[in-house]
Amino acid sequence: MLTRNPFRAAVTVLCLTIAGCAAYDRGEVDQPGSAQGAFVDEREIVALVEGDRARERMARYAKANGYVLRETTKLGALGLIMLSFEMPAGTTGKEAIAALETAVAGSTVGVNHAYRRQQLNVSNAAPSYANGLLNWPQSGCRASVPIGLIDTEVDVGAAGLLQSQMVQKRFTAGPPRSTRHGTEIASVLTDPTRMRGTTIYSAGVIEQTPDAGSAAGADQIVKALDWLTEEDVKVVNVSLAGPFNKLLALAVSRATDRGMIIVAAVGNSGPYAPARYPAAFESVIAVTAVDANGDIYRNAGQGPYVDIAAPGVDVPARSARGTRFVTGTSIAAPFVTARIAADPAILSARGPRQIRQRLVGNTRDLGQSGADNTFGSGLMQATGICGS
Repeated sequence: MLTRNPFRAAVTVLCLTIAGCAAYDRGEVDQPGSAQGAFVDEREIVALVEGDRARERMARYAKANGYVLRETTKLGALGLIMLSFEMPAGTTGKEAIAALETAVAGSTVGVNHAYRRQQLNVSNAAPSYANGLLNWPQSGCRASVPIGLIDTEVDVGAAGLLQSQMVQKRFTAGPPRSTRHGTEIASVLTDPTRMRGTTIYSAGVIEQTPDAGSAAGADQIVKALDWLTEEDVKVVNVSLAGPFNKLLALAVSRATDRGMIIVAAVGNSGPYAPARYPAAFESVIAVTAVDANGDIYRNAGQGPYVDIAAPGVDVPARSARGTRFVTGTSIAAPFVTARIAADPAILSARGPRQIRQRLVGNTRDLGQSGADNTFGSGLMQATGICGS
């Protein structure tokens, strides 16, 4: 298993004993009633199994015990099958997980946590500083691979995005929610001063849920990861955050085992909040946000899972409504995603450990000397990352 920044081990232990950071180490955050997160539907339970025999056993057992099958989805690229059930009245999520996993050995069963886009705060116009802070090549770079985006749907007609190729797929049942968040993230990924020739595979996962408001379910993110794996998308940006969920953990593991590089925002819940996922998974690159002076964004999550910092305060972002200056870890993540997509050295790395080593090997130290829980390994630098 990949261990992040081993020289932070002492800090991690202190965090677990004093600051209530057990969510980083799974804990019980996959159970209904936990304070760690909301649910798309509190009566829904989701199972991931391998193969048709396991699917048939799961469906048969569930039906015999009062579960109502809502949906079956084959996730061919991840080698899994997903079954969604409504739990019988009076059954808790914890009871359902134990019963279904016992009934079908090797299955992974969990509640359907909600993952929310990380709110972008808006300020008045300010000079754009990001490229200079990152030492981004003045001539810009050409994207070496397609980039995946798991977020709201994207408005492809927004100014600037027409220069990029966009492939979209919706993973929501109802009408799309506002496209502004995903569009603004896409505008940072495709900014012509940094990237050219970008192809974006956009997975729209945000909808109005029964119990959690505007959010994405863990099941929708799993389906999006399967689609992006099937399309052989190498680098994926996720500006959503929520609690640990073992369904999502399995899907992330399968996707990264197949060569996907996932970059995620650490979240805007503040420095004392529990770890947010998918950023806190071992194989995911976790990005925090800093301002033009290299100071941390005050609402950024902190912990031993933080890998690297990028501009995320007063960053210009475009949508169909025009350009505005936004703040949040959401807007920092696509800088790191773009850097990886333009850097052949990182793209040729083998496995999450080597990817992280090559990425954080070119940073500017911030805060206390060395890696820390606030800035990770420091401010990302982009000197010499591309040939053109």
